[in-house]
Amino acid sequence: MLPPGFASAPARSSYDVVIIGGAIMGSAAAWFLTRDPDFDGSVLVVERDPAYERCSTAHTNSCMRQQFSTELNVRISQFGAEFVKTLHERMGGDPDVPRLSIRNFGYLYLAADQAFAETLRANWRVQRAAGAGTELLSPDEIAARYPFYALDDVVLGSINTRDEGWFDGAALFDQLRRGARAAGAEFVADEAAALELAPSGARVEAVRLASGARVACGCVVNAAGPRAARVAAMAGIDLPVEPRKRFT
Repeated sequence: MLPPGFASAPARSSYDVVIIGGAIMGSAAAWFLTRDPDFDGSVLVVERDPAYERCSTAHTNSCMRQQFSTELNVRISQFGAEFVKTLHERMGGDPDVPRLSIRNFGYLYLAADQAFAETLRANWRVQRAAGAGTELLSPDEIAARYPFYALDDVVLGSINTRDEGWFDGAALFDQLRRGARAAGAEFVADEAAALELAPSGARVEAVRLASGARVACGCVVNAAGPRAARVAAMAGIDLPVEPRKRFT
């Protein structure tokens, strides 16, 4: 029995875009594609775990951070924060779409030596230039705000409590997936087993599924998360991504 919204086989033999991985990144790619007024093509999303029991999206803490060392990452996260907070409006004001917010507890990074303190200062300059609300805190300032910390070996702290904390990632994921399907993206319960390259070797022209189906495509989006390297290897690409066990 397949979950609602999933087909057991593709309805067509060819799609403009095939997205491998249908959790939050794949669903987001499908949602943005189907909402783009300049795109009128077909989209197939291939998901190996249609119940989403083992995907990273189902196990994430849905953290939102602004403290990065490059401006691009800060800008991406700023867009993400704005997207979360305006999800209801972006989904057309649908009464079934929740209004989400970010629980702005912030993340406190602590430096135990001057070398890492200088890294925090350099990152702070990048973040502040991009408009993030990051603050640098001395040990005395940390103690005043958070008296439960032992600070004997701390020389500097960095924290941002604006658009940094956690949010309801499951709700966001659900709305992206629902919205993509409603706009015409097709979700199939299957797994990419191989990628067929064009004679030039420069592009993927078809995806072979574990079920045996062959799906021709204009392009492929690799949204396989920690398995992305396996997918990339099917196209002869060495992608430095590997799964790591995480604890909370």
